[in-house]
Amino acid sequence: MSHVRSRLAVAAVAAIALAGCAVPGQGASPGTASEFQGVTVTNEQVDATFAAWAVDTDGALVASRDEIMTMELLHDDLLAACAERGTPIHTADAKRLAESWFMAMGIAAEPSDAFVHSFESQFAIAVLAIDGGDETLLAIIEDAAANANVSPRSGEIDVDTFLASIEEAKATATQQQLGANSYIPFQHVNAFSDADSSWIARG
Repeated sequence: MSHVRSRLAVAAVAAIALAGCAVPGQGASPGTASEFQGVTVTNEQVDATFAAWAVDTDGALVASRDEIMTMELLHDDLLAACAERGTPIHTADAKRLAESWFMAMGIAAEPSDAFVHSFESQFAIAVLAIDGGDETLLAIIEDAAANANVSPRSGEIDVDTFLASIEEAKATATQQQLGANSYIPFQHVNAFSDADSSWIARG
């Protein structure tokens, strides 16, 4: 393991250790990041995915907690929306695309299941955004903002922040002429209004 990988692994372990701590004012059970449509996402799951992005890629692709939370929270709705539009996203296909991304960046590791799960959301947002699914994305985030139970550690869901980050990703893909790789900037789509604050500080 490289020196960089060691530092990332230590940081990930520290994050996971903090995940089980109760957060003052949190309505849900301690350790819960979000509850939405009968699906509970734990802080441990979020931290494991955060670690997967950092460690799997030796730090080349590091996602923020806000970005990871966005992908986890909206995952099922995003994939369902793609399927309804006739562009289903299958895990095996998402894994192959993630492997291609890794190869293009010179990353030797294989993407883990946790990485691929969140990448499915990233790719789904890209598909919807690029293929005229703006109304669908708006409906998904408005539903989450109205009905999801989110830990204070994760901040607040903000519709405008989500939509603005999608537009920024679309603009980046166009400006950089990414073509078939236009999904890449959508890594940074974020649905939380305090994306610049430290998630540890939120506790």
